[in-house]
Amino acid sequence: MSRKTVFFAVLALLVLTAVLTLILTGVPGERRVGRGVTLEGVAVGGMKRAELEALVRELAREVRRPPRNAYADPGSGAFVAEVTGLEVDVEATVEAVMQAPPRSQVLLKTVQLDPEITLDHYRRIDREIGAFHTFIGGGGGRAVNIILATTSLNNYLLQPGEVFSFNDANGPRIAERGYQYAPIIVGNTVVPGLGGGVCQVSTTLYNAVRRAGLEVVERYPHSQPVGYVPPGWDATVSDYLDFKFRNSTDGLIMIRAACWGGRIDIRIYSE
Repeated sequence: MSRKTVFFAVLALLVLTAVLTLILTGVPGERRVGRGVTLEGVAVGGMKRAELEALVRELAREVRRPPRNAYADPGSGAFVAEVTGLEVDVEATVEAVMQAPPRSQVLLKTVQLDPEITLDHYRRIDREIGAFHTFIGGGGGRAVNIILATTSLNNYLLQPGEVFSFNDANGPRIAERGYQYAPIIVGNTVVPGLGGGVCQVSTTLYNAVRRAGLEVVERYPHSQPVGYVPPGWDATVSDYLDFKFRNSTDGLIMIRAACWGGRIDIRIYSE
């Protein structure tokens, strides 16, 4: 065998050895987690950065807790306190582990997520800016529908610039939610309809909104005059017609709605 052949055989062997070493040990000089280091009790010693980051992201998904705003319970009307959220700072956690000395115990680096609405926000909304009431005519299913619709509006909160939709706030007016048949106006006639009477609630709200000076986004009159407000003061709603307004103030506003003394009473409060 010639010297040239031996030289290339040795060179090929050295290259193969280097490749195998690279595969088994990684890039020369690549940093690894110190020996005996744990993260939240999980042994991570000797891990490469990419492996560690994948683990931290998995732990982060398990730990993450979204914040929850304070809200008014629709059943009791009581205000329920907010809950802060939690999120893992992946980069900070990875860096802390990589820098940790051998046999260290490292905890996840977390960030608190604050809710947008707190009980303090509700407490600050105490200035009445608009109010209106109408007297309820008739009983039976119509009265039931009015009470259900009015209750759905009580303590409804809107942020600055937010658009209120009566149909969205009211929810589907279906029998499964307690709505009953009562007279409704269709064209030039009055016929039985599921949720009859709800338009008196949307009308009462419309007039409270007007008195509060808020921006009306969408509103439709009935095809016939109604008896609970003067002509032109009404706002009808249906499956395809909605009443909408915008919180055109710089602060939070809240709708307070109730049925008492044979009337619908709606008030709008601001900070």
